[in-house]
Amino acid sequence: MTTNFIRVVLFCVAAGIGIATAGLTGTGIYSPPDYNSFTPPAVGGSYVDPVFGSTITRISNALGMPNADRGGTLTWITDEYSTMSPFNNDNSRILLVHQSYFGLYDGAGVYLRDLPLEIGAASEPRWSRKDNRTIYYVRGNQLKTYDVSNGETGVAHTFSEYTAISGKGESDISFDGDYFVFAGDGRHVFVYQISADRKSPVFDTAGRGFDSLYITPDNNVTITWNQSGSGRYSGIEMYDGDMNFQRQLARAGGHMDVTRDTDGSEVLVWTNSNDPQPICNNGIVKIRLADGQQTCLVSFDWSLAVHVSAPDNQGFAYVETYAPGNPAPLSGGWRAYTNELLQVKLDGSRVLRLTHFRSRPWNSYNWQPKLSSSRDGSRVVFNSNYDLQASSAYPAEYSDVYLMAPAPTMVRFEQDNAAVVSSGTWYSGASTVQARDAGSQVQFTFTGTGVRWIGYRDPLSGVARVYLDGVLQATIDTYSAANEDQAVIYSAGGLSDTVHTLTLEVVGRDWVSVDAFDVIGW
Repeated sequence: MTTNFIRVVLFCVAAGIGIATAGLTGTGIYSPPDYNSFTPPAVGGSYVDPVFGSTITRISNALGMPNADRGGTLTWITDEYSTMSPFNNDNSRILLVHQSYFGLYDGAGVYLRDLPLEIGAASEPRWSRKDNRTIYYVRGNQLKTYDVSNGETGVAHTFSEYTAISGKGESDISFDGDYFVFAGDGRHVFVYQISADRKSPVFDTAGRGFDSLYITPDNNVTITWNQSGSGRYSGIEMYDGDMNFQRQLARAGGHMDVTRDTDGSEVLVWTNSNDPQPICNNGIVKIRLADGQQTCLVSFDWSLAVHVSAPDNQGFAYVETYAPGNPAPLSGGWRAYTNELLQVKLDGSRVLRLTHFRSRPWNSYNWQPKLSSSRDGSRVVFNSNYDLQASSAYPAEYSDVYLMAPAPTMVRFEQDNAAVVSSGTWYSGASTVQARDAGSQVQFTFTGTGVRWIGYRDPLSGVARVYLDGVLQATIDTYSAANEDQAVIYSAGGLSDTVHTLTLEVVGRDWVSVDAFDVIGW
């Protein structure tokens, strides 16, 4: 027993966090190093996240940018919000908020020019899905267009029956690029079809308070009411394209986005922190719009709040966590997933942890990252102040924008991931499991084109059989005269991009360890 204890301790000390090529999985607590002294690069520069391995590029410099509206320089630049994409369809242009107006950037994040001041911070500019140069925006009671290639503006429709129209700040153009949902004078909700210049029947909210409107992938509508509960005009309700009530989707509002599931069905990805009867605590929940069925994808500590950004039918949503309580790393308040940007698979199989955003709550809103995805999910932008208010005396409202292209070629799944299932007798350390009894197994289920088993080799290590999809691939002796931490013990590539199972079976007598598994082509 003494030998067993010593080996577990050695594994705990030696294991570390493993490789971090472009993200990590697992539910451990990962603290960002140099939290109070880290300085972001100058605009145009990049760095590699020291924990998760993603490459982060700084694309704005607010304090060095002239303020075209009020003179002087800007104080903050952000992306508008998580639920509408700042990227056009081919990712060649990005829109960012320059306090009271918008700036235009190329796909690499290089500033090009300011948009006309008429396209103000409240004008809700939305990229067309029909071409890569047209922006739709609202001004008063008009839906207008702006061509970024030649600067021409136009009027798509004037809703003369209202003083003003609004998408309530969170809705994007429809997935097919032909519909918007608007509220006329903050009360009358309708759907507008661009190609037919058609306005749907109007739903009169009759003075009931509501927070947001969304157009769904199949051109249905959700209304998030201010009131919570199970009755009508509470929580999140769904309406068809003619504004006929269909069903309640959730009993309370919360940060959310809409997309398609892997089977093509419409889903809402929502934080249930305000739900009086949640299926999981402070969870990211997938709601199927066809019947309101809820599936919990991941739960967070109650100290964390979130934003959600869902790309088009990519099988995942991006989620950011932020901690208003401003905990310090290595403290009891720093919980798993604190201040991280995540990819959450819609089938609930995994959460990929991409980066710490390192922003601090110096103000009420601008510090929040508000991660926002491109429509194809290949890149995201987020805001951060990197605590420059403390280290460099920046203004309290300061924030800048950073670009990340999270396209991992290899992702690590730690031994405690839900996809790793053991049978027989295994001993757990902080970052490994190990067994010596013949017949003890570990089974890892994954989707990808390759896999690697990461383990430990030393003079006490033994033999294991390796099966891939039930077929014996190798019998491997993990013995080594010298200690080898995080050794690649087995790898396979060239697999079909589908679900596979890797099984490790202990032959007996000496120790076999599992530190992690790497999946290629995640």
